[in-house]
Amino acid sequence: MKTEYNHRLTFFLGICGILLLALIAQPALALTFPLPPNGDVVGDVKKVKVKAGETLVDVGRRHGIGRGEMMVANPGLHPNQQLGSSKKLVIPSQFVLPPGSREGIVINLAEFRLYYYPPGQNIVVTQAVGIGREGVDGWQTPTGVTEVTGKQKDPPWRPPESVRKEAARSGNPIPKYFPPGKNNPLGGYVLRLGWPAYLIHGTNRPSGVGSRVSAGCVRMFPEGIEELYSMVAVGTKVRVMNEPFKSGWLNGKLYFEAHRPLIEERDKYQADMAVVVNTVHSVAQSNDTYIKWSVVESSANSFSGVPAVIGHR
Repeated sequence: MKTEYNHRLTFFLGICGILLLALIAQPALALTFPLPPNGDVVGDVKKVKVKAGETLVDVGRRHGIGRGEMMVANPGLHPNQQLGSSKKLVIPSQFVLPPGSREGIVINLAEFRLYYYPPGQNIVVTQAVGIGREGVDGWQTPTGVTEVTGKQKDPPWRPPESVRKEAARSGNPIPKYFPPGKNNPLGGYVLRLGWPAYLIHGTNRPSGVGSRVSAGCVRMFPEGIEELYSMVAVGTKVRVMNEPFKSGWLNGKLYFEAHRPLIEERDKYQADMAVVVNTVHSVAQSNDTYIKWSVVESSANSFSGVPAVIGHR
């Protein structure tokens, strides 16, 4: 009886181990943080161990971080290179919240990130996104305010003529119609916006999330859009901004976060540091705030995407 019990226990523990490994291997859902009562910074930066055979993109997806964010935080690594299990990677999962009202969906193009504030819950849900490509007229993701006008699961897709022409020009022609399914570029879920030509949707190519890959739409990890779809109601406000520099307070410390400006606006920011100075001053709002401008300048020039402490009251 004892031997049989031991065999059953070993079998049971083995099954639990397999299930636990399977669970760990699944991509992460959205990063969710409580809103600080009197602050603007959420999350923290951490280091994680790579699983054998994973790539930079794999590890990022497992932790809700996009391709570009992972590349900046871990310079010198190819995004699709398989890494050894002894390797540790930086996960840049600390964020200065975007400026402006904390309601609805806020997308900051410069950081390739979406923030959602569920009504009445005092939390923020944040996810990596892909945005419109550079170099093709009309394919940049627009900024401004709109709203979610509709939701659809398993959407078909009829590519606009401009998308089909560009695909053919680049040697990758696409059909006029994509039925729902694993080969559909919209993925499994769509949020329609008041801007009819633009959507928030999933993708059948998750490795592109966190970079400029779309014809203007906002792309999300498959598991990310599924979660957001379940939370967001029709009528939710959507605010799209393009702010490479952010500043905010937490526990008496002043933080600054810098992202590389999108290429269309890079000359404007490189020619004038006034935007950086104004960003910091607009949040400091006090003459008794000590600011270490050398740290601000270093952060603004490195575009690390990681918040740096630049001062205190």
